[in-house]
Amino acid sequence: MAAFEVTAHRSAAILGRTLRALIASTLLGCATGASDPDSQAGGREGQRTLLAKTTPNAAAAAAPPPGGDPASGNLPPTDGETRPGRLLIYSAITGHVPLEERNINDPDPRSMSPTEREAARSRQIELEIQEELAKQESITGTESASTPPDTPILAPSFDPVAEPLAAPPAPTLRKLPTKLFESREVTIPPGQWQNAHELRVMRRSLDVDRDGKPEEVRYIDADSGLILRSELDRDFDGTLDAWITYENGTPAIQVLDENGDGTRDTWERYRDGSLLAKTTDSDADGVKDVFYRYDGTELVQKLSDQNNDAAIDRIETFAGRHRKSIEEDRSMSGQMDTWTTYRVIDGREVITQIERDSRDRGTPNIVEIYETQGDSTRLARKEEDLDGDGNVDIVSTYEDGRLLQRAISDEALSPL
Repeated sequence: MAAFEVTAHRSAAILGRTLRALIASTLLGCATGASDPDSQAGGREGQRTLLAKTTPNAAAAAAPPPGGDPASGNLPPTDGETRPGRLLIYSAITGHVPLEERNINDPDPRSMSPTEREAARSRQIELEIQEELAKQESITGTESASTPPDTPILAPSFDPVAEPLAAPPAPTLRKLPTKLFESREVTIPPGQWQNAHELRVMRRSLDVDRDGKPEEVRYIDADSGLILRSELDRDFDGTLDAWITYENGTPAIQVLDENGDGTRDTWERYRDGSLLAKTTDSDADGVKDVFYRYDGTELVQKLSDQNNDAAIDRIETFAGRHRKSIEEDRSMSGQMDTWTTYRVIDGREVITQIERDSRDRGTPNIVEIYETQGDSTRLARKEEDLDGDGNVDIVSTYEDGRLLQRAISDEALSPL
């Protein structure tokens, strides 16, 4: 990583006063330069000395180019890297040097006298400095409006897990005397239960209140005596709301109507009595949109389709019954753009890092690192890759959630 030019956030006001002093000094030098070359060179050297104490890299940029000192009248070509005055002041303000090409309508500097060149150059510098100061004040005002200086940047609000992190137990059959059931032999045609062949079963129904609507129905294989299927009215409202399919006498699939609207909205798959996966239609619109994965007795992953476009846009990962990470497509562009990492401190989950893709390219270019002290989790460091080349361009350091300093990569000092 390139070296960094550190600009203290808290010295912004001092820097502004220094820049204005430099402008005044530059203008004064321009006014007297034609009549007193020695005084002009001395003033320029004083500017470098002052900048060396505040922004060393900017002062280095102001060193006379190999082609000679501008005061001598032998000016090199007017490209961005050979204009030390502009580099000096832009570096001091922003840490980089966005230079513009000379207007084609401007007079050719080679046709000017030394005095005219210095006057034109001073006017251009003053204009650029005023524009940059206005831009910086606008940015500062926007940042101050969104985050008051006395308000620390805290971690985003914690999003609690709505579902239990422990896998629910497999459904069990109540032990009831056979004489309580009404029994009769029936035939299940192929395909009714996704069965390939016709089934001969014993149907046992339990209607406790004798209203003609059984609270439970069991289907027993006539040959093996093993249960194949059961149907339940769990809330005793007269409507069946749970359907369980068995394999070798143990639950394999359970389908539920959780909200009692008469439509199935939850599907659970079991193996050897343990829940493997669960799918739900969380908003009851007829589309499956939340998918759970379990390992043993614990939830390990939750996947969500939050806009019903048949694409997963949020993945939560769990371990040891605690959330470990979240991947999200917050822009709903079809690819993940936010990655949040958690760790457990004193038995509770806290955010440690958030990576963001602000350009919708599928890879993060902003990294935020958080630290936890007591009950508060605050931003401690932020790294930004502005040009997408894989290298960090800006590093911001925070203390107690407040900006302490900002470091800009030296590569950003080159002309744009």
